Amino acid sequence: MRKLLVTTSILGMLSASSAFAGGVVEPIMPPEEVHQKTSSSSGGILIPLLLLVVVAAAIASSGGDDPVVSPSDARLKTGLRPVGVTHNGLSLYRYSYIGLDGEYEGVMAQDVVERFPEAVAQLPGGYMAVDYAKLGLTFKTIH
Repeated sequence: MRKLLVTTSILGMLSASSAFAGGVVEPIMPPEEVHQKTSSSSGGILIPLLLLVVVAAAIASSGGDDPVVSPSDARLKTGLRPVGVTHNGLSLYRYSYIGLDGEYEGVMAQDVVERFPEAVAQLPGGYMAVDYAKLGLTFKTIH
């Protein structure tokens, strides 16, 4: 019995020493794959919607000579349909804002910034707004 115990101990030490001495030992279990689940929440839309509410309130309360800007960033819009061209050559679109009811008609900030950068304002989050007065245009609510 003692011989068996000594032999088992020696074999155990030899196999353990090869693993610690740089030997390659096969893993007992395959590595577990980790998959990151993505959320389908609307958290990425919350900031643009809050931004729209703030800008809409500013537009509604503006009655002075302060410039009125309207969020016109393509990333805030859905259902874009070209409907014409303005007097100054900008494409005119009908669209809805993501997460809001209603249809609007106006220009796209990405188009405006190329030709009339002075009419584009930067909003929080990297979004752009357009000062329609500087373009001689009117932002329209269709319904």
